[in-house]
Amino acid sequence: MEIEGKAAVVSGGGSGIGRAMALALATRGASIIVADIDEQGGQQTVQLVKEAGGTAVFRRCDVTHTEDLANTIASAAEQFGRLDIVCNNAGIGGEDLFGDEPGDWKKVVDINLTAVIDGTRIAVREIQKRGHGGVVVNTASMGGLLPMPGSPVYAATKAGVVNFTRSLAYLAEQDGIRVNAVCPTFTDTPLVRRSGDDRVEAMKEQVGGILQPEDVAAGLIDLIEDDSRAGAIMRVTVRGGRDYAREIRP
Repeated sequence: MEIEGKAAVVSGGGSGIGRAMALALATRGASIIVADIDEQGGQQTVQLVKEAGGTAVFRRCDVTHTEDLANTIASAAEQFGRLDIVCNNAGIGGEDLFGDEPGDWKKVVDINLTAVIDGTRIAVREIQKRGHGGVVVNTASMGGLLPMPGSPVYAATKAGVVNFTRSLAYLAEQDGIRVNAVCPTFTDTPLVRRSGDDRVEAMKEQVGGILQPEDVAAGLIDLIEDDSRAGAIMRVTVRGGRDYAREIRP
């Protein structure tokens, strides 16, 4: 798909990977709905897009509320007259499930998996209405392909995103809608930085470095522009760059 002239929705667009995705799309000529529960961060992203010569509008969105998510995705057509690209990127980290303070692990499932399924469902329905095809890209993680003993619920949600995405490859032939996922390794985002410098340095040592959000956004662009990719899982790593996880078929 050529990105110039298209309209996109990016959830979690107020910072980190989502912000980089919004900027990457906007600089290639797409109009962007920046969706986030963080209004200040979302408005900052909109300003950055405008400073780069792009077009963006902020929509406050709690992805765990179906009506909120549906209204946000539909707002692209209302604002720009079309909907072509949806990036289900909003996500949170997970804590040690068996620690003294495991946190709200159900919230991790609600945001990282349930909202991705819901966002994809809504996006596909909205794109189907217009009959011109489109692309949905879900943000998963290398934690969806490999075990994460320290964050088992997070890993489970991302593994769910991976197999959910793979299972929708048929939509490309049926409706001209390609659903793909990007699986970055450890990425330098505000969410990651909140875990503390010691953990960041330990993770960098473990995986051989740290990605920048722009590295992940470059993978997003590849998945959108390459019309041969449907149900594809792109791995983004420091050492290996970008490649595709092997598709396992029954």
